[in-house]
Amino acid sequence: MPHIHVYTSADLVENVDIPDILRALVDELAAQETIDAKTIKAYHSLHHTWAMGDGAPTGFAHCSVSLLTGRPVELRKRIADAMYARFKVCFESSIASGEISPTLEVREMDLETYRR
Repeated sequence: MPHIHVYTSADLVENVDIPDILRALVDELAAQETIDAKTIKAYHSLHHTWAMGDGAPTGFAHCSVSLLTGRPVELRKRIADAMYARFKVCFESSIASGEISPTLEVREMDLETYRR
């Protein structure tokens, strides 16, 4: 059930490594408590058109991790921290150059309405 969705601007050098980045994120999520590795889905959306606010980095990398409801907030925080640490490593060149300020969120998918 968990979904990992990575969004990036088209100008990032790391875009050539997206398959490896997705694999690294899947491995990190699979290592977390209560996560069944065989249920993880990871995918990427490349954006060719975007706008940033004045003073913001020129590009972006964002990761959304979606989990079914029911996990305590402390566990979701630990998952967010672990995934964000791995995500930052995956985009360290663009971070170091100031091209991006990476972001990550953990979302809950409603168990009552999620279908598979």
